[in-house]
Amino acid sequence: MVKILKYVVIVCLFLTSFIGYATEVSWVGYSQLILDEHMEFTVSDSETLSGNEKWVPHDEKLSRSKHQFLHFRVSIQNPQAIEHSLWLVLPFPAIKHLTVTDGLNTWVTGDALKFSTRPVESPDYIFPVHLKARQSTELSGFMQGEILRYSFTLDTPERVTALYRQNVMRDMAFFGAMSTLVIVSLIIFLATKYYSYLSFAVFTFAFGGWFFRVFGYGFELIWPNYPQINDISYALLLYSVMISSSWLTVSLLKRQDKKVRFQNIVFAYTVLLIVCGLFSALFFDLNTTLVIPLYWFFPSVLLTLIITYKEYSAGSVKALWFIFSMLPFVLGSAIVVVIALGFTLPIDPIGSLMLGLVSTCLLLTVMISTYLIKLLQSQRDVEQQQANALEKLVSERTQALHASNKLLQELASKDPLTKLPNRRSLDLFVDDYIEHNGNSIGIALLDLDHFKRVNDTYGHDVGDIVLCKVATLLEPLNTDGRIAGRFGGEEFAIIQRLPEESAFAAMLQTLHVKVNQLMIPDCESIQVRACIGWVISEENESISDCFRRADKRLYEAKEQGRNQIVP
Repeated sequence: MVKILKYVVIVCLFLTSFIGYATEVSWVGYSQLILDEHMEFTVSDSETLSGNEKWVPHDEKLSRSKHQFLHFRVSIQNPQAIEHSLWLVLPFPAIKHLTVTDGLNTWVTGDALKFSTRPVESPDYIFPVHLKARQSTELSGFMQGEILRYSFTLDTPERVTALYRQNVMRDMAFFGAMSTLVIVSLIIFLATKYYSYLSFAVFTFAFGGWFFRVFGYGFELIWPNYPQINDISYALLLYSVMISSSWLTVSLLKRQDKKVRFQNIVFAYTVLLIVCGLFSALFFDLNTTLVIPLYWFFPSVLLTLIITYKEYSAGSVKALWFIFSMLPFVLGSAIVVVIALGFTLPIDPIGSLMLGLVSTCLLLTVMISTYLIKLLQSQRDVEQQQANALEKLVSERTQALHASNKLLQELASKDPLTKLPNRRSLDLFVDDYIEHNGNSIGIALLDLDHFKRVNDTYGHDVGDIVLCKVATLLEPLNTDGRIAGRFGGEEFAIIQRLPEESAFAAMLQTLHVKVNQLMIPDCESIQVRACIGWVISEENESISDCFRRADKRLYEAKEQGRNQIVP
């Protein structure tokens, strides 16, 4: 059935070629021949022609509905004596259904058919035609679709192939640069959580994807067997570019802890674009759906300029950088939009847009990185101040803790009333001495005479005063080699390392005299008296035995009438 249809189309095209005369142009060995000025066109409601159609040159506009067929023809005359195998090229096309014949071969292809229907694997439509020597060859065919974008060029295969390689290298370099920007931006976003990098990555990805679709690589490489994705992907990517550009604008102009002026209007305007696009896709045609973002573009640029000016007036340096960075992209986009709306400019729109986009991306990268560096420096200064404050606080707390530990140590090692070393400190002194020295030690025990009578007669407060007075006499005796502390109750102990017997005895005699000379304020009738028993440790004598002998000497002093020193 397909073959029969193909033959029918060929016959129809042959018949069409004999109806009227196509404009003829000569091929004289040029490397390229642009056929747009030589083409003739007509419109019909079907693939076949009745013969009554009016053919018009390319520069005249034809009224055509999206369901009608646009027929074209041109005659190529080869005056040379050799045959030529050339390629008919439709660069950068947008055609749903396309049929082309050179009289010998007929090709049926288009964006609505699988990519494999193309005679030459390329994003462009390329048809290998054959020009016989000293003859004319008519190239004709028809196309159909909601949106038609076409141009006809006759060229040599070598030149088309070389140009295709150059374009592929250019495009791959462009996509590589865009992909690198996306990856780097995402990595920096994950490291910094700075949303300008995320919005920049989304915008760059959307724009790169749109170029990938426009250049035809998506259909060629990703969905060659699903042509219905062409329209969907084009619309989605185009709207994604517009939406992400709004997010990028707001995120780039946003200052720390400050909302961008009119950002709610930007978001509302972006939502309006989405709503209009969905409404158009449901109730109108594809052409209307794709034209909406083009008209949306110019008010969006105007709104962005107003917001940027307001931000700059408020003292935002980022706004000035943003304007400077976006100028190449806005200029390139404006060229594309103007040409898409039907105006003619002597500029390559795609090259302009690519150059503008790359320039803007580089400038935005510098802008974002510069701002991020300043932000990180500011955060580092704040963190340094916080670190200094924390260090000062830690130092203060450490000093307070040291003082607390010292106080606790004093409380643990000193008698709370007399402030003399307590029993625990006396034991530690003896243990440390025995562990590291093990030589002789002198022990003296001092007990106040009739101290219970003082407490019973004058009260415990006066008794405490007496104990503190005695402590003032004992405190000066504390040195590295000697300790004088409260042993318990009204009993005190003096322990000396490596004592010289005569000196130790003289020190105790002096202390005894001073105790007897103590005067208690407001209680002159109190006479402080004390007994002292002391010993020098003997060889191989345990410390317990030494203390027992000192205690026995103290007891003997009391038995001898008190207020005595017994060695």
